[in-house]
Amino acid sequence: MWYTKFGNCGDVILSSRVRLARNIKNIPFPSRANEEQQQQVLDIAKAVAGDLKNTKFFDLSNMPEREKKVLSECHLISPNMIGTEVRRGLILSDDQRLSILVNEEDHFRIQAMKEGFDLDECLKAANEADDVIEAAVEYGFDERLGYLTCCPTNVGTGLRASVMACLPGLKAAGRIEALARSLSKMGATIRGIFGEGSQSLGNIYQISNQVTLGLTEEETVEKLKEIISEIIAQERELERKIYDADKFRTEDKIMRSLGTLKYARSITSAEAMNLISDVRLGVNLGIIKETDLEKLNEILYAILPATLSKAYNIEVTADRDIKRAEVIRERI
Repeated sequence: MWYTKFGNCGDVILSSRVRLARNIKNIPFPSRANEEQQQQVLDIAKAVAGDLKNTKFFDLSNMPEREKKVLSECHLISPNMIGTEVRRGLILSDDQRLSILVNEEDHFRIQAMKEGFDLDECLKAANEADDVIEAAVEYGFDERLGYLTCCPTNVGTGLRASVMACLPGLKAAGRIEALARSLSKMGATIRGIFGEGSQSLGNIYQISNQVTLGLTEEETVEKLKEIISEIIAQERELERKIYDADKFRTEDKIMRSLGTLKYARSITSAEAMNLISDVRLGVNLGIIKETDLEKLNEILYAILPATLSKAYNIEVTADRDIKRAEVIRERI
């Protein structure tokens, strides 16, 4: 899939995403809507899916929980869509670059995604899908406030642009907290790999805009692009500095991580992701030449708990850890 591919600035940026929050006028937000109103939104979404190119509609109420967990691990739905308290749906393109979350926090959350650093292409794709939906419904919109959303922090453009970044250099230098403070002053934020409230695994962080009022969609994306470009430069510089400061210890840590991945017989997802981060650093520094970042991206997603459980029909955690180690040995 697209999210395992190596894109622009792929040594630091795994993927880019632009998300637009939209709601239908005169229908309550999903959390306040009754079952009939929730179903009304789903029916509209089904019709819209027919107008979008190469997409299918999925009723999440009829989808097994394990399937939903797989979608969540790949960032195609949010973790809170796994539950069944609200009737929810998903419009998903065949290449999975476009996913429209139906009845999540808002009626529609339009997500356009791409490998590497390419927010412009994501914005273009999200706006194209937005135009198709807007042709079918009237959005909740205020001339002064902009698009009306369930969460006040999304009011305005309703746009969240983000990248998934692997930052072992910044983490090793102890600069993540300073980066978070700096981003906050610039109207952006840094979160864990699965968004708000989640932890970083494998030194992977989600960086996004926080301000949705007072800027156009294009201005928001341009501002975030400038911020991310600076972070990429810092990360590359720090990776090289860490290596130059102590080549022996850096190489030792990287090669130990590679050895564990090659020969371990049981491994948790958290440990594996941290070791993969070390190997990624080794590839970036030219220390490791026997694998590449695209192969590591492929392994990263293949070993996630729900994805692994589905692929091999394994539910017991200990058995999953054994299978994970086997998958890594075969692919590394």
